[in-house]
Amino acid sequence: YPPPMPPTQDPDLWSKYLAWWKTDSHAAHVLTARLSPSILACLPEHNDSATGLPRTSRAVLAAVKQFCNVNSVAAASVLKETLFARSCGTSHSAINSFCEAWRSDVGALRTMGYHFDWSDFIFSFLSQLP
Repeated sequence: YPPPMPPTQDPDLWSKYLAWWKTDSHAAHVLTARLSPSILACLPEHNDSATGLPRTSRAVLAAVKQFCNVNSVAAASVLKETLFARSCGTSHSAINSFCEAWRSDVGALRTMGYHFDWSDFIFSFLSQLP
């Protein structure tokens, strides 16, 4: 997918090619029709600048899955809650350990493809410091 552009002299291949894109555009519409503006903003461009082709429904679905953390929701939620519940002691070594744990957990969440609300993360981090 998407199918390669057929030679111009083959009308049968052209009709199949256009039918594929029409079907794909219907699927993309079903996926995007009721999305919120914040999710719509995370979708790929309508036309790929490298190929000039429209985005496919698979690209839309992959972006929605990534935005909504479909593949690792439970693990990411547990890690985020653990991170936000972490406390920090007042000693220099406790602060260093706290900061290192935050760096590690935020890195793990990024690896999972978690979509961050950075203001919440920054507020939580700063509010737990002594």
